[in-house]
Amino acid sequence: MRKWNETLTKLMRLAGNEVCIAYDACPLNGLLLNIDGYSMRRSILPWMSYSEWAYKATIASMSDVIVSGGKPMAILYSVGCNEESSLIEVAKGVGEASSYLGSRVLKGDANKAEVEPWIDVASVGSVYKKIVCRKGAKEGDMLLQVGYLGYGTLSEKIMRGEVRDIEEKALEKTKRPHLEVMAYRPISLFATSSSDNSDGWISTLYNIIDSSNVKVELERVVVDPDLMEYVKEEEAIKSWEDYSFAVTVPPEGFEEFMKECKALGIACFSVGRVSKGYGLYYKGVPVKDEGWSW
Repeated sequence: MRKWNETLTKLMRLAGNEVCIAYDACPLNGLLLNIDGYSMRRSILPWMSYSEWAYKATIASMSDVIVSGGKPMAILYSVGCNEESSLIEVAKGVGEASSYLGSRVLKGDANKAEVEPWIDVASVGSVYKKIVCRKGAKEGDMLLQVGYLGYGTLSEKIMRGEVRDIEEKALEKTKRPHLEVMAYRPISLFATSSSDNSDGWISTLYNIIDSSNVKVELERVVVDPDLMEYVKEEEAIKSWEDYSFAVTVPPEGFEEFMKECKALGIACFSVGRVSKGYGLYYKGVPVKDEGWSW
């Protein structure tokens, strides 16, 4: 994972956008912008439809905007498929996700895929109060988990044949993860740093650790109650594509952050702290950086 992060940083510098290395979504004139792309072979789960694939891709793109303190505004997407019926399903999924996010679909682009289908989704949000990036965590800050973990771990266990006879409610969350859409408000008001869980919870925490040059002491992981029959806490620490948020908040802002979350119905948990040093420690044991890489 570390090697891939170094490669990504190099690529961003070559493209001239090194200013955004520490950002999940990049700022521009009061807006937050993000783009994500997926090939079908690398991103669709065996039990997902085209519309569910597109729904999840849209959620994934806007997740970076929300965790940076941005209110969802608009979606733009480009897709390549082999059949017209698949393009229709993708458009349906993007539209459903956009409605869920409270945003608009501004532009769509359809292409003929010669080999495998793909989708790119660009998201636009407006900065609520201030922009929050991965850099800014300080010694003494509280570590919060906004949203639940476990969807990626469950998907992995299903594909390995370790879990069978899954309740539909749990399986649905691997296809359409719950996203705490309104979390942009407390994040923008009170957070010192943040990052969303797309490539794995460990990797997400290291986004903050590396950018802020701090040590994170993780005391617990909160699994979605609907998944607890299938996923243990120690397994969920590696869970990916949950689109939960890692957020650091100073002690003086902690109660206000939690109060705002309660008022908005946001699932939010105090799970650790930031301290002097470097690296991730889970219940006192050091954890190396790992997660999805290209």
